[in-house]
Amino acid sequence: MYEIDVRYQDSFKYTVRSPNYEIKIDFPKDGGLIEGITPPDLLLASLGSCAAVYLERYLNGAKIKFDKFTVKVKSEICPETPHYLKNIALTINLPGLKLEQKRYNALLEFIKNCPVHNTLKHNPVVDINLEEK
Repeated sequence: MYEIDVRYQDSFKYTVRSPNYEIKIDFPKDGGLIEGITPPDLLLASLGSCAAVYLERYLNGAKIKFDKFTVKVKSEICPETPHYLKNIALTINLPGLKLEQKRYNALLEFIKNCPVHNTLKHNPVVDINLEEK
């Protein structure tokens, strides 16, 4: 099971904690600098890093040598209500790597099986509850 805790720190600043890590979240204020990653950026980072893990797992399992790769994820916020990220584009750059079409297709399908991609694709139920303690 995955579980995180988000704690208020200051005006639009939060700390996200799990048993193994801590991340600073910040949301831009008028004319101000931010000191952490924004929630939408964190969602895109989650998708991009999950794809990177599955890419590396595939390449290692297939014994395909690679020096480096990058994953870029882009999106924009829908300006109308309800606001959401739309048209997410994930681009993987594998410099110098040449794959046969069959291997290329298998790699893409393997990457698409990362849990974050599957979660976004399957429109999960999200329950939101308020507690007063």
